[in-house]
Amino acid sequence: MKQTKIQKMKGFTLVELLVVIAIIAVLAGIATPLILKAQKAGDRTKALANSKSLVGGLLIFKGDKGAYPCDATREILESDGVDFLPPGKDANAYLAQLVATNTIDSEKSFFAPGVLGAKEGDDIKGTSDKLLERGENGFAYIMAEDGAPLTDTSSFTPLVMAPIKAGGENPTFDPGPYGDKFVYGLVDGSSVAGDIGEDNRAKSKGRESFFQTGRDSLFGSDKPVVKLPTGIQ
Repeated sequence: MKQTKIQKMKGFTLVELLVVIAIIAVLAGIATPLILKAQKAGDRTKALANSKSLVGGLLIFKGDKGAYPCDATREILESDGVDFLPPGKDANAYLAQLVATNTIDSEKSFFAPGVLGAKEGDDIKGTSDKLLERGENGFAYIMAEDGAPLTDTSSFTPLVMAPIKAGGENPTFDPGPYGDKFVYGLVDGSSVAGDIGEDNRAKSKGRESFFQTGRDSLFGSDKPVVKLPTGIQ
């Protein structure tokens, strides 16, 4: 009668375990940048779609009210009984006019995915403290001086953009969310992605600055004033 040999299960040695861990670490190191790159590309695509929706709303609003959202159109809306616009002079306060008039019916159109502090709107918009509240808008809004709307525009004039980091005459951008790119919506109704330079400012071919005034300006005779969104970092 033959005896059956029972072999004991052989476990991993310490060396073999370390090799497996090293292989997993290498694979993770290769995969992680690709995953992050794909995520940023997806966020950028969504931001492009939202910025296009915003400029579409801005163009409709201008057609109805005679100007892009500004101090003057706010006065018109308030005289018509719209008493729930948020206070202030930031991008949220001005762009909220689009929601208050149902030109854009959802606050979700103002979401800039990937931007720190940005969140999708909850569409609770019947009061001044809830209409496009902090974080529900991730886009900067470009106006002229003294609360006036842009007037001397061309088809290449930007109206909204993200992700803005700091304002001023030559604003800086956050290169992180969209892979060294920023998105902006144009007067012609389109939305495009631009490049962010090493100084975190918008690159502009053939121009000294994206926000320059005077000759070859994207803003004609207007001096651009960038209104920042609230609640983002």
